[in-house]
Amino acid sequence: SKVYVGEYAAHDDKRRTTLRSALAEAAHLTSLERNGDVVTFASYAPLLAKKSHTDWNPNLIYFSNTEIAPTINYHVQQLFSLNSGDEYLDCSAAASSNTTRFAWSAVRDRKSQDVILKLVNGSLEMRPIRIKLSGFSKLSDQALKTLLTSDDPQAVNDFANPRNVLPQNSTMTVSSSFDYAAPPNSLTVLRIPTTGRN
Repeated sequence: SKVYVGEYAAHDDKRRTTLRSALAEAAHLTSLERNGDVVTFASYAPLLAKKSHTDWNPNLIYFSNTEIAPTINYHVQQLFSLNSGDEYLDCSAAASSNTTRFAWSAVRDRKSQDVILKLVNGSLEMRPIRIKLSGFSKLSDQALKTLLTSDDPQAVNDFANPRNVLPQNSTMTVSSSFDYAAPPNSLTVLRIPTTGRN
């Protein structure tokens, strides 16, 4: 049987959409990716809420007649949708310390040939991770890194500061086996070009 996981959302105390709740959803999405042969659809709910006319919290995007305030949770959903794959990979990402509050997934986009890693560190400490990729020909030594993080796990994006926590892009050096220090309270997406499988 195929599964559709509908109407999920995480919230912090007082039903707030914080960075911590967004990372909980990111960890949930890595599990859905690992079970992509069974979970064919998933959707966040509710999606939209108008300022001062909200019957339910949390919501993904808040708006008024003149403003839009996408939550940090929205950026998690966007990162997963822009970095989805169609093949799950049997790679390893071993944390060198306690693995609680750590989740990850590895997929490949067969059209672009990119390997895409998603690493969620929901703890308050930096987490050293050893990543091993095997079976790829001509793995690029440069990855596009997108990092969503803040020192404050209770950080929010709201009308007062809608750009408080945003994904930041950079590049980093990688190989078939490399170390990565996942910042506290973070979602990291690594996109690594390849020319295919061996």
